[in-house]
Amino acid sequence: MRNGSAADPTVDLSPLSQQQASHQIDSINQLLAASDENLKEISGRQFNASQQDTVKQVQSYLQQAEAAKKDGDLQRAHNLAVKANLLSAELVGH
Repeated sequence: MRNGSAADPTVDLSPLSQQQASHQIDSINQLLAASDENLKEISGRQFNASQQDTVKQVQSYLQQAEAAKKDGDLQRAHNLAVKANLLSAELVGH
């Protein structure tokens, strides 16, 4: 406890079960596929400099997510895939 406040929260760092890992990988793959589809949908558009930077950021997140998934870092892969998906969806909306 810090200075009489509530106890610090605990974080469960135990490994994922096989079923949890499989579900996480499925979720990652769905996010990556959706992001890829979004990029394909906007591939012919003309973008301003800011939007071009966003496209590059999405591509970077996708590459990093794939690398993290390959390394078995599923939480990082999922976080990166979510970021890629959100940014790519925003681009589709323009």
